[in-house]
Amino acid sequence: MGKEAGMSIAGEGPSGKVGRLLEMAEELGEFVESAAARGGTLREVERGAFDRLLKMGHAVVEQFLTLQGNGDLGETAANEGQTLYRSAKPVVRPLRTIFGQHVFSAYVYRKRAHPHTPIVFRPIDVRMSLSPGRWSHLLEEFTQLFCIDEAYAPAAEAFERIFRQRLSVDTLEQVNCRMGGEAAEFLDRLGAPPAAEEGELLVATADGKGAPMVKADALRLRCFEERPSRPGNRRMATLAGVYSVDRHVRSPEQIVAALFRDVREEPESADVRPEPCHKRVIARFPEVLEDVDETQPISGSILALTWAAREVEQRRRPGQPLICLMDGQPSLWSDVEACLGTVPEQDRLHILDIVHVAGYVWRAAKVFHPHREHQEAFVRERLLRILEGDVKGVITGLRQMATRRRLSGTGRKEVDTVCGYFTTHAHRMQYDQYLAAGCPIATGVIEGACRHLVKDRMERSGMRWTQTNAQAMLNIRAVHQSSYWDDFHQQRVAKHAESSQTYSSLLDQLTPLAG
Repeated sequence: MGKEAGMSIAGEGPSGKVGRLLEMAEELGEFVESAAARGGTLREVERGAFDRLLKMGHAVVEQFLTLQGNGDLGETAANEGQTLYRSAKPVVRPLRTIFGQHVFSAYVYRKRAHPHTPIVFRPIDVRMSLSPGRWSHLLEEFTQLFCIDEAYAPAAEAFERIFRQRLSVDTLEQVNCRMGGEAAEFLDRLGAPPAAEEGELLVATADGKGAPMVKADALRLRCFEERPSRPGNRRMATLAGVYSVDRHVRSPEQIVAALFRDVREEPESADVRPEPCHKRVIARFPEVLEDVDETQPISGSILALTWAAREVEQRRRPGQPLICLMDGQPSLWSDVEACLGTVPEQDRLHILDIVHVAGYVWRAAKVFHPHREHQEAFVRERLLRILEGDVKGVITGLRQMATRRRLSGTGRKEVDTVCGYFTTHAHRMQYDQYLAAGCPIATGVIEGACRHLVKDRMERSGMRWTQTNAQAMLNIRAVHQSSYWDDFHQQRVAKHAESSQTYSSLLDQLTPLAG
């Protein structure tokens, strides 16, 4: 905000600051009247009014800080048999808020009288529930709203344009890293949503997405991961999601029409597709756990699906179907069995994503037909049969076509790959039953998360991440995209206040200044 907004007005008393606020309000009114008289633009008035409101906000915070007093509880303070010793003089405490830089002075307390021993109690900090750092909670929240969607440098520039404060990229990154750890803890401790707000079916889904890393971090645990589909210094993050949804019965013809985006008139009475309820998504990179004797690598999919298993355990009602919905990656299905195998087998339904199935049918179509029109007809017919439950018939037909046409080399290999994929997953492709039961058969939720949670922020031109910073960013984005942003920040403030509860009873002895 510039030097004026950053200046402390600690020399004024509370009543003087109130008078200054009234003057600033009058100046704002005069500014508006002047702009109207001379034909000022709306943009000019908006910017000028907002800048003046920022200065007023700065004065308000200064007054609030002054009214806290100096935190003096006496030379010593007794707390549950322990004696704390006051600092010889008030300690200067810098604080940056959304309105600018502030500085206030207050006494602090230590377990020993020596001035170089650690400070254990800051009465004014505890009374105001300040963040452990030098930024206010709201400033941290606002800046990260910029950072979760933009690179740090453009985020800092955008924040400066709006709030007139210049923030360093390093500081933004440090705040992100600290907040990311808190976001991971928040996601791990989320309680079950109200049962009345849940859908009929519970769905667990997972997928992988790579993020570009600095070379040193890209090489760590590489042998433990799936071979990356794209070259370069990438690390694979596993995304897991859990949500509930009501049943939605559809026909195979409706699914084919949706996949081909056929335009048709829907009757006004057509059922509206139910929305996912309480969708929660996380992303995890592989980690190395330090054991007593050795280090143990843990895959990102195990970490993500372990989180999903906790979600399922606390959200699933007795007898409620659990749908495991994913693409065909074998390691993910193995980890699903390992992590979600506690759910009774009769209550678990494994479904292969129909969009990936369609992709394999297209691969076969391109082997048999060179023209798009014929390829599309081929895909429509086979997809409809698959959705009607005739997977084995489609496999047999593809093999017979390859034999009759005497396919060899690349073409035959492609058909064998498609048939092998369908054979491996045939027990997860009983779509006639899934559709009749109203089950979802596409992984749109987790595919969207791969795009919105990872790709849109992590894969911009020239970006390279350390794993620690990448994980922190994904944690914060997961909180935001799971619609828990406000809950998370309210809990952050409460948690920081709770960490200071050891000496909070001493605040009863603190007398703030009168207004």
